[in-house]
Amino acid sequence: MNRIEPREGVVAGLLARGGRITYGRQLDSSAVYAHSLRLTSAFLRANRAFERCRHVPKALCELAVLRAATLVGCEFCIDIGSEYARRSGLRDEQLLALHEAHECGLFDADELLVIDLATAMTATPGEVAAELTRRTAERFGPKGALELVHLIGWENLRARANVALGFGAAGFSEGKACAVPSPPSAATTQNY
Repeated sequence: MNRIEPREGVVAGLLARGGRITYGRQLDSSAVYAHSLRLTSAFLRANRAFERCRHVPKALCELAVLRAATLVGCEFCIDIGSEYARRSGLRDEQLLALHEAHECGLFDADELLVIDLATAMTATPGEVAAELTRRTAERFGPKGALELVHLIGWENLRARANVALGFGAAGFSEGKACAVPSPPSAATTQNY
């Protein structure tokens, strides 16, 4: 349930239309974000910029976003992130085992590297070992590492804002497997 009263009017209608075009459905957040065109405009520009990964495969970018979302516990982000990860090739077993990635044996080395980076960056306080950043840059190059770091950071902002604003699941993964939120201590119990 939205924690800020949705706005009505032309701006809210235009944002709702954009959401239907982009996501194929009405998003509750559209009418809430209509309260601030400045923030909404910046949000949309940043979203497009951070989601355009050119140096890291799209499937790995979706996995990084989903991992961060499960750690934050954002219902909306887990819902849409599970669907996008599934579309990019993540299997249902992987979605369900995401918080046990190393133990389950379902993820390859690149996937585990991205999961580890997202986990370390999303921990509070964030604790990203220099060696993890170095391995990421060696594997994906400096541009790829920057893309991943900023995409994961962006997902942290989106997910935490959605939690604060009360945006819940929107039905993107309805009737399908959906990643489950990670146990609260998962982000702080492993050494990266």
